[in-house]
Amino acid sequence: MGARLPTCEHVFVHRDLTTLPSDRLEREIAGLAGDINVRMEHWLALIAEFDRRQAAPDWGFRGTAEWLSWRCAIGPRAARDHVRVARRLAELPLVRDAFAGGELSYSKVRALARTSEIEDEAGLVELARASTACELERAVRQLRTAESADVNAANRSHERRFLGWWWDPDGSLRFHGRLAPDEGAALIEAIDTAAEALHGLPSRARSDVADADARRPARGARRVDALTEILISGAPRAQVVLHVDAEALACESPGPVERAGALCALEDAPAVPSETARRLACDADLVVARARGDGPADFGRSRRVVSPAMRASLERRDGHCRFPGCVRRHGLHAHHVRHWVHGGRTDHDNLVLLCRFHHRLVHEGGFSLRHERGALSFRRPDGRTVQRLPEPPGTAGRAPPGLAVAA
Repeated sequence: MGARLPTCEHVFVHRDLTTLPSDRLEREIAGLAGDINVRMEHWLALIAEFDRRQAAPDWGFRGTAEWLSWRCAIGPRAARDHVRVARRLAELPLVRDAFAGGELSYSKVRALARTSEIEDEAGLVELARASTACELERAVRQLRTAESADVNAANRSHERRFLGWWWDPDGSLRFHGRLAPDEGAALIEAIDTAAEALHGLPSRARSDVADADARRPARGARRVDALTEILISGAPRAQVVLHVDAEALACESPGPVERAGALCALEDAPAVPSETARRLACDADLVVARARGDGPADFGRSRRVVSPAMRASLERRDGHCRFPGCVRRHGLHAHHVRHWVHGGRTDHDNLVLLCRFHHRLVHEGGFSLRHERGALSFRRPDGRTVQRLPEPPGTAGRAPPGLAVAA
């Protein structure tokens, strides 16, 4: 058998930490962090040797990261990261010594391990000692791109900018593009900020953290939500042209509008369901076209479904999305409880503010919204009422004030 791991010098016993003074807590936290760094370096050195021997296949695994994930109960991505750092540390003796001495944290070492060719390793170690982990990450990122940081390269990058898109058969829009470094950084920052505001977690967060709550959307979905939020709230109101026949807009069927024998489609884009058309038409500019026999259509003047004055009044009344539990205040849509194409009036009693997510939910998502006993009642597709607050134990059947109970 190989040599035994060194035993930890600290003996941990259960203590009442509430009695420790704050300065003692601070010393112990910082001291143990140094011990963790020392033992982390030793652990990575063992991984590097295990990897060098290519011992993982002996256990039936394709590589060290796969074996490490299994043997040490580590997520696959974290395991791959550990193996990458362990391999690189074997080539960085000064970084490894500072790590083994407890001077550098794993986060800093991981950043330094991303460098390719290092001419001044001692200088990088000093930079790491004097920087926070975030500052070091930025410095390493700049170091990796320093060779292209000149005017000609910047001009070439700008000249290569582009954005393209195409429609998939299912009607989804796909796009790809290229931005100059400064524009790309601005876009990433805007998306990360919006994603954190929407979901409480940056879009660039590690997937093992992001997936801790199964109800949280995937990272890519969070980025789409953030980009949409930016387009809606962070820029002038966009104009999306929707061509709709009256028959299609009034159709009660949730299926594709082609089944209704009428046209309902975005300009230069695929057809959309009638329910999607109604959602888009809830709060929009309308231009009515009337046929003139065999002549061209007569396009009337554009008019707002919800006027600016009405919009301001709704914002004062509702303040935020009215769906139970939602506190979103920006990018809200004015939703008709009874849609105007079905005879609903555009007035306070028939309008309610909903965020983009919940507006889609009460149209395409099968949820319903209605006035019951003087209050708004949201129902799931199966008919169950979405309560404003969850019922505490022992109160089943008792309605919260102002909320109807499903029969």
